[in-house]
Amino acid sequence: MTPLESTDIQQVVERAGWQQQAEIQLPARPARRVATTDLPCSEEVRRYLARTYPQGIYRHQAQAAVLASDFESFAVTTGTASGKTLCFHLAAMELLTTLPGGKVIVLYPQKALGAEQEQRWREALREANISARVGRIDGSVNVQQREEILRDCRVVILTPDVMHAWLLSNLAKRAVAQFVRDVRLIIADEVHTFTGVFGSNAAYLMRRFEHASKTLSRKRLQFVCASATLADPAEHLRLLFGRDFTVIGPAEDGSPKAGVSLHFLKPQGGVKDLLSGASNLLRRLSQAGVKFLCFTDSRKQTENLASIVARQNDPQAEDSEENAEEVNLRDDSTLARLKVLPYRSGYEARDRDEIQRRLSEGQLDGVISTSALELGMDIPYLDAVVLVGVPTSSTSFYQRIGRVGRRKPGRVFILHTGSPTDDILFQQPEDVLNRPPATSALYLENPNIQCIHALCLAQSGGEHESLLTVQRRDVETDFTTPIEWPAGFLDIVARERSGTLPQTMQSLKTQAGEDPHHAFPLRDVESSFQVEVRHNNEPFELGSLSYSQVMREAYPGAVYLYMTRAFRITKVHPVSRRVQARPEKRYSTKPICLPTLAYPNLEPESVTRAECRGLLTLVDCDVMIAEKVIGFSERRGNNEFSSPYPLDAHQTGIYFQHSQFTRNFYSTGVVLHHPLLQADLQRQRLADLILEAFGIEVPFERRDIGITADRLRLSQPGLDKGAYVLVVYDQTYGSLRLSARLMEDGVLEKVLGTAAQLAQFTCQQAETGAERDAAAQFAGALTDLYRASQLTPHIPAWSQSQPETPPPGELVQVIVPGSQGICVLHDNREMNIQDLYYHPRKGLHYKGRLITDSRWDTSFTVVPVEGVQPIPGVSELGWYDLDLGELTQTPAQGTAV
Repeated sequence: MTPLESTDIQQVVERAGWQQQAEIQLPARPARRVATTDLPCSEEVRRYLARTYPQGIYRHQAQAAVLASDFESFAVTTGTASGKTLCFHLAAMELLTTLPGGKVIVLYPQKALGAEQEQRWREALREANISARVGRIDGSVNVQQREEILRDCRVVILTPDVMHAWLLSNLAKRAVAQFVRDVRLIIADEVHTFTGVFGSNAAYLMRRFEHASKTLSRKRLQFVCASATLADPAEHLRLLFGRDFTVIGPAEDGSPKAGVSLHFLKPQGGVKDLLSGASNLLRRLSQAGVKFLCFTDSRKQTENLASIVARQNDPQAEDSEENAEEVNLRDDSTLARLKVLPYRSGYEARDRDEIQRRLSEGQLDGVISTSALELGMDIPYLDAVVLVGVPTSSTSFYQRIGRVGRRKPGRVFILHTGSPTDDILFQQPEDVLNRPPATSALYLENPNIQCIHALCLAQSGGEHESLLTVQRRDVETDFTTPIEWPAGFLDIVARERSGTLPQTMQSLKTQAGEDPHHAFPLRDVESSFQVEVRHNNEPFELGSLSYSQVMREAYPGAVYLYMTRAFRITKVHPVSRRVQARPEKRYSTKPICLPTLAYPNLEPESVTRAECRGLLTLVDCDVMIAEKVIGFSERRGNNEFSSPYPLDAHQTGIYFQHSQFTRNFYSTGVVLHHPLLQADLQRQRLADLILEAFGIEVPFERRDIGITADRLRLSQPGLDKGAYVLVVYDQTYGSLRLSARLMEDGVLEKVLGTAAQLAQFTCQQAETGAERDAAAQFAGALTDLYRASQLTPHIPAWSQSQPETPPPGELVQVIVPGSQGICVLHDNREMNIQDLYYHPRKGLHYKGRLITDSRWDTSFTVVPVEGVQPIPGVSELGWYDLDLGELTQTPAQGTAV
């Protein structure tokens, strides 16, 4: 199966400290072919198929050929290495030979895929005798060359990112506008990755392109896609593109498959240090000549594991760290020596390209990756896949194991990570083949996402006005569009064009400036942080991070790992989104965090759904989340110490003079309340079990949903202020409404039942009596919650009550001076309100101090009242009478929001 026999592999596994618990064989599969003679293709396409595929093409490819000839939009959702690329080629060939002047966009979600496929496109068109040039535009292509590529090429390979940041931001250029007018077919690969924030942004990107296309020309667009299997691909595609697709599914897959064996490995003596055990296995595989791809479930785990392997395989690297401050960042000799490298999102293009080149050419023994390498990049030399943790969805699982078994049989090593989920899996290993497919996580009503795309499309000088300018039409006062947009979007467009965007969106408008296309990447709702280190007095960039990733990996004082190299974070600039670093030795740090605070808003107008099931109450509502890092722990060899904030810049060289590094954001969540949560038990551990079970029953990206245990700060009947609750929340600013899945029919019962099962397994595996007692308590509590969830729900009356009408007069609800709010105009920082005043021309304003202001700074921050949002249950609110010019408290107001 690999360069080694099964007995040799067994020895490698045992010498690395692992033992095999089970093995499953996935059998090989023969091909199912269809003759090409009767396919209703153009003459050129039929000749190409007869010449290139004399034995016929696979069954699903033949169906694609029929749909392409009818100019229908279709998606192919067959397995990995099933020949989806030919489906793309057939659709493009049909268009190129029947529609003179028509052009094709081919979208690949990663630059590496586009670069890999470019030559295959050229070869296919040449073999078909179709005279059409192929071009590629991504971040590595000089801007001056791009317009020429659009003019000269009929097939243009893009990433969604460059389509958003460059193509649509340059519609005023005639070459760009002419290209958009000529495009008749858009091909999108790996559309199952268009999910979450990236997918929700991509859905608006597709509609923005179609708006441009139909504004310039009324010609119909065709869309052709490929995807891994999703729970409901037709619905996912409808949300993503705003149209219906014909889906060619796995049942139609006619491609052959080589055999793959799954090996379930457990550490000898139990899991003590997962990363050390995993690194030992990877090192042994490398020494045995087995080329591997190892998947982990987090960026930090990827970097840490790669760093450990680098130390094991490259003793010279330890010596070079002795003078970490003198490291030449542009000297790649250290990385060139390494045969095992990490791979994740956020790397600079220069580093991604180098890893991908060495991987595809067989120069590496292995790569340790996040889900970033789940996609269809062809890795011809691969022998094995190692899974450090098993994905909760079958979509991701089959994408990962599908990296092997393409040309030859392969092996997959599944490592037990020590989690209760793995305990269950290893007792019933065959269940890994029956996990549910991923579900579409597109929430197109997210107001922040809508605002970003409204700015790109409709702001002064934006895409719409550029289209009118290139057509020499007058700029219209009213925005007209031939596209059907998601609910709420056109209202934000109208408010942007009239200059009346709500204050809650003003911070996004400020970040956007005059160039929202570059300020907001497609893969986040907020603009990214850029990490940089000074080298010879010039900035040297070390990748990009989201705000949530900064909280985990690049907070002040953290040791940030990048391509196995270590850097100390010296300063974080939240407003400018810059992170400064310096070279450091390979120490490891972990953030010391306060428990995540959740501020659910239980006012009826902020509640989407509420229900009671016996004593169990669930509320789906708006919520504010506060994450706080108060320092970090650091390990240097066998020594470990803590560094609480603030940090002394004179002693450490790290500038941070505050007691907390905080991220506040508004989202939605589901509140769970039950009397048993008031008992003396470790609520956060209980919460973590529920979140783990939620991920099993409803597969989602772990970074998208969080859970915390907190106290209520507001009251409603049956929900007393101060009571303990669990809050499952969306970790995306503005929410993708993923947590709301918990309240769908039957989901809560499954989640709590699975959580109780996880607790029971934890109890069985406990090594001490205290651990057994705690696990038994969790199991009992979760069983009680599970029983309550099975009761018939009813809607509490308070959730349907009408909001209180304000007192008569011209009144504005405000935060009372002396209280706190969140200043959305200053990066969602907490603000202590000290005064409130009215300006005849500028309106009502707060004067106060931000919590991050320096102690010696005596100036005040002044912002409109709309720019500060109340903290549910914390901010004291009142009414300001504009007629009288004074603040009026009302008995009903209190501290409710």
